[in-house]
Amino acid sequence: MSRTCIIASGAYPDPELEAEFGRIPPSFLPIGNRRLFVRQQAELAGTAERIILSLPDGFVPDAVDLALLSRLGIELVNVPAGLSLGQSIVYVINVTASSVGEVAVLHGDTLLRGLDWSAGDTISVDDAPPGYRWGWVREEGGRLIEARQGSTKGDEEAAGPVLSGYFSFADTALLVQSVTRRGGDFLAGLGEYAAQRPLRTVRAAEWLDFGHAATYHQSRRRMTTEREFNRLDPTRRTMVKSGNNPRKIEAEGRWFEALPPPMRIHMPAFLGLSVTEGATRYALEYLHLPTLTDLFVFGRLPRRRWGRIFEACDEFLAACAAEPAPAETAGTTRALYAEKTMERLEGFARARGLDLTAPCRLGGAWLPSLERMAAMAASAVPVAEARHLTLVHGDFCFSNILYDSRAELVRVIDPRGLDSQGALTPFGDLRYDLGKLHHSVVGRYDHIVAGYYRLARHGALDLSLDLPEEPALRAVEEEFLPRRFAGLTLEEGAAPAICVLLFLSMLPLHADDPDRQDAFLANAMRLFLRLDAGRRGWTLAA
Repeated sequence: MSRTCIIASGAYPDPELEAEFGRIPPSFLPIGNRRLFVRQQAELAGTAERIILSLPDGFVPDAVDLALLSRLGIELVNVPAGLSLGQSIVYVINVTASSVGEVAVLHGDTLLRGLDWSAGDTISVDDAPPGYRWGWVREEGGRLIEARQGSTKGDEEAAGPVLSGYFSFADTALLVQSVTRRGGDFLAGLGEYAAQRPLRTVRAAEWLDFGHAATYHQSRRRMTTEREFNRLDPTRRTMVKSGNNPRKIEAEGRWFEALPPPMRIHMPAFLGLSVTEGATRYALEYLHLPTLTDLFVFGRLPRRRWGRIFEACDEFLAACAAEPAPAETAGTTRALYAEKTMERLEGFARARGLDLTAPCRLGGAWLPSLERMAAMAASAVPVAEARHLTLVHGDFCFSNILYDSRAELVRVIDPRGLDSQGALTPFGDLRYDLGKLHHSVVGRYDHIVAGYYRLARHGALDLSLDLPEEPALRAVEEEFLPRRFAGLTLEEGAAPAICVLLFLSMLPLHADDPDRQDAFLANAMRLFLRLDAGRRGWTLAA
């Protein structure tokens, strides 16, 4: 018998989430550096012949998301505005000719783990989180008797379970009939259906609800995105970071310790560093805030909001610039560029068996060798002046910047805390942080990490790369490029050249994903061509 699963995401989430991320349906919210629908499909894969995602009327996914949805085998249906949940589900069933066989429904704001997705005539229930109007359940012997919309104040309801977002029906035609007879009321339709075909109540091993601002951030906390060399242990209030490089973890903790008191408004509360022979770790307050990666890659914020975000970034960088570095810092910054990049490139070339002196090609355009590109980009970074040598974050990219939209303030995490020689210090070349910001906006680093790119290989150093070019992304870039940060334009801060060097130097750090490595390599070529275009034909002269 055929089986269809409907991910019901045909209405926008609560206003608080919309204010934070823009107008996107629940299944498009960012969760662990992926959209929620990616996580949902991973759970549902293989349990139904068809997965259908309902979307609000008029919502059109970006081209990269349309391609991703197609690869995942997810069909799309836009539902008219003003429909109730029950009416929306019936509409999807009717327009997709899914009224024969079994049907399952998963709320678009819900992720469940550890559930038997294939069982028919079941509904998932769980204990109620406080504060919202859940669908309350009365059950007897593990079977549904009644489902109704609850209130936020009835203590008599608090002891009972609530619907947690998954419903499986062995008789689709009966579901349509039951909901229709109850005027499109989905909860009442459940009772009508259960009167003829009993519905068992089941519990998932884990219920993650993303439909409200509070539950979104609480659920998100349970899905960390650390790299393989770091470990993050979140609790309700704190985040403890450790890793297999104790020196790096200590450097981050020492940076937080050293931050001047007036600047601590730009960080989570620092809760201490522990350095022992067996383990090094530090603890921070856990802030329920999105990263700029979440907002840039997955959100739909208007350009003016990005103007305020960049102003908040400038506020932090200006505060850094107000803390001058000791004089000896000047001798440690130059190696950040040419020496570090060549050292990393040589390691990458050895691992891949590449010739660093061979010419490169991107999309049919010839470029100099990797060795020559690195040297030319490094030559475009002037020797640091005294005004550039200040307190720095050292890794000021979108994934390390949390944004508090209410306070219009950035909070930073994961600082570097080391100079190019490996010494513990909070000081360095502030232009490096401008380059990191540039590598997020213009370099599209976060889009590549999220898998939003298309790569073609024509040879080891002959590549083609397509990145998202949605109008909204171009608007963010246009808002970013003319700005000053800590008094410097991006050109004065050598950000475009530093950005090229960043992508070249990160190549050996992503050996766990060769496809992503090649995307970064192609992107370094793209950014070099862009840098070259502003420097009177470097490539032709090379």
